[in-house]
Amino acid sequence: MKRIAVIAPEGTLDLAALEDAADRGGLRFSAAGIPSGALVALMLPNCLAFVPAYLALRRLSATVALIPPKYRARELEAIRRGVAPLCFVTTKTATQAPGLAARRVALVDFPCAGEQLAVVFPPENERTSVIPPGTVLLKFTSGSTGQPKGIAFDVANLETEATNIVRGLGIGPDDMILAPVPLCHSYGFDLGVLTLLQAGCTLALEKGFVPRRMLQDLASGRVTVFLGVPAMYRACLALPASVDASPRVRYLLSCTAPLPASVITAFHARYGAAICQHYGSSETGAVTTHVPAQVLERPDSVGRPMGDVAVSVVDAAGHPVAPGVEGEVVVSSGAVAHGGYVLGAPADRTSFQPGGYHTGDVGRFADGFLYVHGRVDDLINVGGFKVSPREVIDVLESYPAVSEAAVVGVRGPSGEEVVYAAVTLSRAATEADILAHCRSRLAEYEIPRRVDIRSSLPHGPTGKVRLRAQDVRL
Repeated sequence: MKRIAVIAPEGTLDLAALEDAADRGGLRFSAAGIPSGALVALMLPNCLAFVPAYLALRRLSATVALIPPKYRARELEAIRRGVAPLCFVTTKTATQAPGLAARRVALVDFPCAGEQLAVVFPPENERTSVIPPGTVLLKFTSGSTGQPKGIAFDVANLETEATNIVRGLGIGPDDMILAPVPLCHSYGFDLGVLTLLQAGCTLALEKGFVPRRMLQDLASGRVTVFLGVPAMYRACLALPASVDASPRVRYLLSCTAPLPASVITAFHARYGAAICQHYGSSETGAVTTHVPAQVLERPDSVGRPMGDVAVSVVDAAGHPVAPGVEGEVVVSSGAVAHGGYVLGAPADRTSFQPGGYHTGDVGRFADGFLYVHGRVDDLINVGGFKVSPREVIDVLESYPAVSEAAVVGVRGPSGEEVVYAAVTLSRAATEADILAHCRSRLAEYEIPRRVDIRSSLPHGPTGKVRLRAQDVRL
């Protein structure tokens, strides 16, 4: 019986067909002008061709840069000037994307692709960043300025990451991973692509997210691991009460942004399934995953460290703190990017230190479980009192009418920093209603100066809310 490797809306590939497509695809990329050892940007959506295209480039010993198709002119120009990829491999229709300038385009009849792939050669420029020797993969994540940060990984990093995930989640050949999240992002690539290649399991891809269809897939008994994000679980809770499904999945994962405990408990109460928060970053790979049997006892935890990952919590001087005490989360693992940042602000590079990667996340340990409470640099200084945006968000999202919330610190009329919140609603409510809810649960200095009710909140390519103080006016 043939083992299915990839399932996508366009079709399926068994393991033998996947290897064959990668072999033939490598030859066609070579014929299109990609030499051995080049740095190539892979900019594909979730599709049947993604995994074989990645493998085809690796057959050519290429350093592969994963580029989100949602990137636009500013991000693409920063990447082109910073790391100077020889070419971009993308869909034929994406060649018209703003910022994807071309001096030459070669169309490739790639095996298993629903349409021709395009190899776009941009105008030549001198690379402004140094790519460390041994780099085989570049991931990109948004920096504090909104410009992409490039992160360099070698073969050992990827092998360690794959091993940590496969062993940590107990993935085997009989598992099926359902991934509606982008494979070009660290979450989808590591837990989807690397896991498929390491364990020989099945990777099922979705190009979009439809709540009812997702619940049907999860109740079918075929899917064993689901790669979700908070917005997906919120959308399932917003479905009419007549929608009934019981997910039969070993791991319902949630990553890329914190998931409030209230959503976890509400989802379990309605659907009978526990959502496991998975904590990691583009720089570190997988760090922790919750234990399904422990989720309801600790719904606000992100779980325990995975595999060979060592996690510590340190004070401002870098010294470990006692269990229960908050500090900065530091991660040490063979999966942490060997080359650090190759593109980004100089200040970002200080996160990589001999003792591990300083995540910038505020966390604490209790009984071996990690709890993450926000970002070190997100703390809002209200008259000398420090306010965690995460804590305010949790209170806002515990109000029944609030679907999603974001909190930032902004300057008030007198120049003082104040708490600003923006929310979306699932049913009618007023700012006064929401503030009354906050007053019963927050200290006076933590209460938002304003709650802005919006039809939607800005999200980045991975679904994470990206509300910036400079975009807010009181």
